[in-house]
Amino acid sequence: MTLGKKDLPYPYNQDFSGIVTRVKGVREATRAALVNSPKVASYLKAGANLIEQNLGACERAAEADGRKQYWSGLRFLTERALSKEMESLEPPFLRQKGDGPYRATWASHDDYLNDLLTFMFHAMSYDPQYDAEVETRGWLDDEESFVDAIDRATHAELQAICRMPLFRLQLIMVATADRNDGIHDAIANSYAGALEPWKKIYESTFASRGFQLRPGVTLDQLAYMLAAVTEGFALHHLGDPGAGIIGESPEDNLVGMAVLGILNSYLEPVSEPSGLALREHFRDVSNTARPADRTFDDSGE
Repeated sequence: MTLGKKDLPYPYNQDFSGIVTRVKGVREATRAALVNSPKVASYLKAGANLIEQNLGACERAAEADGRKQYWSGLRFLTERALSKEMESLEPPFLRQKGDGPYRATWASHDDYLNDLLTFMFHAMSYDPQYDAEVETRGWLDDEESFVDAIDRATHAELQAICRMPLFRLQLIMVATADRNDGIHDAIANSYAGALEPWKKIYESTFASRGFQLRPGVTLDQLAYMLAAVTEGFALHHLGDPGAGIIGESPEDNLVGMAVLGILNSYLEPVSEPSGLALREHFRDVSNTARPADRTFDDSGE
């Protein structure tokens, strides 16, 4: 029985037009057919396997010469490693032996890597790696206590991101993005895949719990702030696991504390809106809190 692209698991059964753009072929029809072939999908799967094996959340021994993996960035994605991985793929993916099929598909290894990275950072590739989605995206709206839901969701979210090979790959690519402007679009696509579902959850959760955004902030801006806080703490935790970022319980995790602070600042009850932007509100509070003997001259000093 011959298996086709439609028999592959998500996201390898999706349309790769506009994602895989560097395959060989003199005629456009030939290239279009190759882009959405099981062969190309299998090579992408092999590359994704290598990324997961080398950047996943697992202990890795030093290489034989004593080098650590972080010294070499993406050096594990060699043609030899890819060919070896292709020989061990499980059905419904295609197994290929030798480098002949590979060289017949891409003119250079750089072309393959560019297509692989575009695929890895595409929105369709995010959720299959993100195994916390079923739980955390529902907790915010379903739990009785909004505060407890935030603690649990951020605690699980932080651990999920730290497990994702995609997050570690993104850190590597961001460090060299100024030398390859094309990667900016790919990473932007990845953020879209990550944040769009969350923005829908935020909107429905705020409405069901009787909150609205203060004037002066948009849902997009709030989503970017929450994502930046989460990723920043994830980076800190990966670099220094003993810093206490995750905490001993969901209530102790620093991401939850930061998110509570942001939401407390930018949300207000629908039934009692202040009508003030956060800057205006905090200016009033800071002026009220200022000691009477604290004065400022005209220069503001």
